[in-house]
Amino acid sequence: MSRTKKGSARRDKARRGVGRLHHEVALRRNSALHLLTKQLTSRFATVAIEDLHVSGMTRSARGTQERPGKNVRQKAGLNRAILDSAPGELRRQLTYKASWYGSQLAVLDRWWPSSKTCSACGWQNPRQTLADRVFTCDTCGPSMDRDLNAARNIERHAVAPSAPHVAPGTGETKNARGVSVRLPAPRGRKQETVKREDTSPPGMVPPRQSNLPTSPNPRQEQAKLF
Repeated sequence: MSRTKKGSARRDKARRGVGRLHHEVALRRNSALHLLTKQLTSRFATVAIEDLHVSGMTRSARGTQERPGKNVRQKAGLNRAILDSAPGELRRQLTYKASWYGSQLAVLDRWWPSSKTCSACGWQNPRQTLADRVFTCDTCGPSMDRDLNAARNIERHAVAPSAPHVAPGTGETKNARGVSVRLPAPRGRKQETVKREDTSPPGMVPPRQSNLPTSPNPRQEQAKLF
């Protein structure tokens, strides 16, 4: 589209093609988020997440005229990647789907240093930067992926509500594992056919019932004949 001339028919065709591709990508991202949140809230009794300051994470690095920022183009690309993953939409779907399926949503405070704290002994590394993708503890010695270490801290220190909430009026309940189960709808009982007793005297054949419809009003039938 950038190689076309403004106002031309070719540019308009390219614009429609780019818009269609963006629409398909948005639909796939939305579908992936719904599938993920449905699996998490329906398979697990507690889902732990971290409270992220998304608006602060995606803030521009341009700065001001007096104090210009650094790596502005790289920060803009990082902001687009964060917004594409949609962490705010993920938390929104987890919040209302947890109430649907009877699970709990535990949230860790945003100021808790989950990436700088060792998940084994609790030692904190104040010199940990975003470029360090491997966390190494100087006290107990384990070395693991930075995100895995943070996930273990979130699982251990996230605070869950006191009691799980089940949405009222949805026909759902909790089983022994804490996972909600949708109750089957009540079915109507099948009426049993009652066999009529034969009251005719012995040796007499009962009259056969006719399947022809009976006339509700004989006068109307006589009027039709004339």
